[in-house]
Amino acid sequence: MTRNWNDIKWIFEPDGSLRDIYVQDVTLSDWEKLIDFLILNYDIKFGEDEKKQIDKEYVIEYLRDETGEMESKSLKIDFNGVNIHCYFFLPNQIEFDIDPKEITAIKDFETIEKFMTSISQTLRNQVTLTGENSPEFPLFKIDFDKNVNKVLTEKEAEELSNRQSSILTELNVMKTRLMMRFFPKKFESKVLKSANEPYRPTGKDKNVW
Repeated sequence: MTRNWNDIKWIFEPDGSLRDIYVQDVTLSDWEKLIDFLILNYDIKFGEDEKKQIDKEYVIEYLRDETGEMESKSLKIDFNGVNIHCYFFLPNQIEFDIDPKEITAIKDFETIEKFMTSISQTLRNQVTLTGENSPEFPLFKIDFDKNVNKVLTEKEAEELSNRQSSILTELNVMKTRLMMRFFPKKFESKVLKSANEPYRPTGKDKNVW
């Protein structure tokens, strides 16, 4: 597929944040497939000591762990000069990140596209690229099985963002007013709880497109 870098580069303009790559609604079996695939196909550095091999048993045990006592480890993939990091945050959501400063030309984008396509093909699942911590708002989506390979234009992203913001703002304002008026103590409790909630996955059904 031939693309024009000028239509894409807005996604990777450095703004102090990273870009995330997500595979949503996964299982531990998907994690195992992913780890096997990465070991076979990429130059890997795992953990602080930068081992060349992923400790799959440790990763799966960590994803199952509910004590919070196991040491967190991350994975770094050097793929054609682009560094892709993987973090084992959640058993049902796979997350990578990249630094947009490393994506400066169409060849860099094609590196990311190739990586995302290979993951989608391996896991038979949708793979998206988003802004940092914004899994519900894909900027680039690949679904190998459904023959989906789409990058949003800046205009499309703005229209989706405006539409989403308008709907969410109206709903949130209405819900907040009702809760503050009729359930003031519950509202206070909810605010305190939300500030301490752990990181949770976002299912594909929550994505804006």
